[in-house]
Amino acid sequence: MKTYIKIIFGLFFIFASCDEDILEVSSTTQISSETFWQTESDVRLGLNGIYNRFSALEQNYIYFDVMSDNAYNNYPWEGYKAIADGTHDASGPGAISWIWADCFRGIGRANVLLENIETMDGLNSDFKNSTMGEALFFRAFFYFTLTDFYGGVPLILESPKLEHGQLPRDSKEVVITQVLADLNAAAALLPESQSEVGKITKGAAKALKSRVLLYNSRWGEAATAAQEVMGMGYSLFPNYRDLFREANENNKEVIFDAQYISPEQGNFMELYLGSYTVGGWSSVVPLQNMVDEYEMIDGNSIDESILFDPSNPYENRDPRLKQTISVPGATLNGIVNHVGEFGGFCFKKYTEYDESDVVSATPYPTQSGLNAIIIRYAEILLTYAEAKNEASGPDATVYAAINEIRARPSVNMPPLPSGLTKEEMRQAIRHERRVELLLEGTRYSDIRRWGIAEDVLNGLTDAGGTRVFNPSRDYLFPIPSGEFDIEGTKLEQNPGY
Repeated sequence: MKTYIKIIFGLFFIFASCDEDILEVSSTTQISSETFWQTESDVRLGLNGIYNRFSALEQNYIYFDVMSDNAYNNYPWEGYKAIADGTHDASGPGAISWIWADCFRGIGRANVLLENIETMDGLNSDFKNSTMGEALFFRAFFYFTLTDFYGGVPLILESPKLEHGQLPRDSKEVVITQVLADLNAAAALLPESQSEVGKITKGAAKALKSRVLLYNSRWGEAATAAQEVMGMGYSLFPNYRDLFREANENNKEVIFDAQYISPEQGNFMELYLGSYTVGGWSSVVPLQNMVDEYEMIDGNSIDESILFDPSNPYENRDPRLKQTISVPGATLNGIVNHVGEFGGFCFKKYTEYDESDVVSATPYPTQSGLNAIIIRYAEILLTYAEAKNEASGPDATVYAAINEIRARPSVNMPPLPSGLTKEEMRQAIRHERRVELLLEGTRYSDIRRWGIAEDVLNGLTDAGGTRVFNPSRDYLFPIPSGEFDIEGTKLEQNPGY
């Protein structure tokens, strides 16, 4: 049996994702769907299974930037370098198959829960509504992710069945219609706040809706959806560097994230990003191309500003540069950083680096409890600005949204110059997205939805060679080759694979 069939069998028992020592049932031999869906506790376990799949998928989203012009993947076997180089095919690397598999596992778990909760009596109405809203949200999230990477996919809205492995692809437009319907339904069911930290809220559903509309160039609707979220009480955290530290997670800027607890259910982001110097792997390292994107403190590029000094290139730069990236000669945990062939750069974002001169006695962590932020308020401001500019041009509200981000107290960059044309504002917004959202899984999607991937990637050099992006093929991932081994499949492969 190939991948898709294996997924279907696994989804019949969604609670298999829970640790064996946690799940206790009367039968000592097996669990069935007929005996499981009986109590609120059963529903919570089923819902946890969906969150588990979401967290498993999103702990690797820092790698999405290595497929763009932002970063480089040091280790080919991690499954992203081949995509960046344009040497991937339908048989691999791993990211192509695991994103597909994880999303369909999550969809199956959501469908099982939604199907079973409808028939359960005695559940508290608030709990039932919230749970259904969370399941609908995640089904939408997983399907949206699939459309972003693969285009149209089979749309399945019921518990997994063997015959689902033979379904043809629905169009991307059909799937997105369902995604938006699920998000609207979720927003109507979900509360504005949850008693349990990290659970999906009404704001999360509306925020994801704004991203879906933006990514599909539905500008007016995206601006309206983002504006709704802007009125829900979220705000920017004052310090950009500290926003991505464990001590400050779940603050007013975070709209939804993937939650981790170390060491029980941690992630490996800090290990992947950490410099060789302090015991990390330097798996994901920034490119010089990305470093050069940061403006000078006068708001001009390094090519235009009179403040730029080639002999001291990292001074007088947008403060987000040194709040995100460790530059050559910087001190990390009391040691001068050096990461060899990567130009002396490594990421500080999503790490707990201490920049003092005191050598840390704390061993470098193999797991981190830091949450992975999926959407935060700054992205909503950027979504509004882009969508509003594309829909009707750069009015005062577009300026206000971008300048609010630039005026964050720890950043304090000058406001955008007045009188920008629509095209000039478009470029300013794209710059701001790249700098503000670095390592947050958006750049690879952005350069593809803007249709500029071949322009920014072809000819780009990194430590592994020269990038290649084939515009007739690489705007979509291939459907994993194992899916075509299923007897009777009606799937069609993406062009060029």
